[in-house]
Amino acid sequence: MSLSSTTCPLCGAPRVDGPECPACGVIYQRAEVRAATRQAQARDREAREAAERDAEDQRQALREALEAHAAPTFVPPLAAALPERDSATEGITFHAAEEPGSEDVLEARLRLAVLPAALVIAYLAVRSPGFHSMLRIFLTMPVHELGHAVTAWFCGFSATPTFWVTHVSRDRSTFMTLLVAGLLVALVWQGWKRRRWTWLVAGAGLLVAQAVCRFGLTHAQARALTFFGGDAGLMVLGALLMATFYVPWEHYLRRNQLRWGFVAIGAAAFMDGFEQWWASRTDVDRIPFGRIEGVGLSDPSTLVDVYGWNVSRVIHWNVTVGVVCLMALGALYLRGLWTARDALRG
Repeated sequence: MSLSSTTCPLCGAPRVDGPECPACGVIYQRAEVRAATRQAQARDREAREAAERDAEDQRQALREALEAHAAPTFVPPLAAALPERDSATEGITFHAAEEPGSEDVLEARLRLAVLPAALVIAYLAVRSPGFHSMLRIFLTMPVHELGHAVTAWFCGFSATPTFWVTHVSRDRSTFMTLLVAGLLVALVWQGWKRRRWTWLVAGAGLLVAQAVCRFGLTHAQARALTFFGGDAGLMVLGALLMATFYVPWEHYLRRNQLRWGFVAIGAAAFMDGFEQWWASRTDVDRIPFGRIEGVGLSDPSTLVDVYGWNVSRVIHWNVTVGVVCLMALGALYLRGLWTARDALRG
């Protein structure tokens, strides 16, 4: 308090015993609180004005230093918080950050080259006996077995894929039917809720496919489709893996560079199935008929010998699946180029 405790905080009259000042009628305690508050506000205001004057002096010094092409004599607060520059990397420049739109240009070039290059490299690999065996062991066989499992799930069977064989239940499972339907309904709902129309359309289409496979096919037809889903699923899942290369910039697969691994696995899987069945149109010996040790009949042998499909039908439907996947990838490739056309023109 700047005022003496023997005087009134408001009018300065001599203070008497009692809560009120006889001269102005103010209550001493309240007047003291108000006076203390005013003094605190005054101190804050003076501090802000002093800080503003200092900041203006620094800005003026900076302007004068820039005009004189001299270094300023003070360090700005934000500059003082930055880490010291490493002399070893001081001369390195990052052109991607200097050139506006360089990321878009790079992405446009990748979309132009990566998918065709991956398919060509995969084709050369599957045509080489040594590389083909390695691809089938380490990359394509798990995708093949997953194709069996996914087809079985959509048909209502319980299925467990392993590295070389997929165990499928003998009878259809109500639990599996409800589980798959529930997941697809959740996908549709999330697509509607988040306005992701691709999710909504994909979920609705898969729901229709599940209904056809589960309720439109007999038990024998569903079992046959499960065996057909090995190589067919190999091509479909391979195409889907390649399609992940076109995910948006903010997507997890792109931010963490996972799309590069997926496009390599997808190209190998797709080409492993498509090259075989395309060549089988003129060379039936390319079809892997026979018995696999520890597994039983191969998928084509099961379809022909057990479920009565003829060889032409097996070839036709596998080739059809492969061609449809190629057409879908071509459409996605063209769409990717179309969205990047401005960057390519630049």
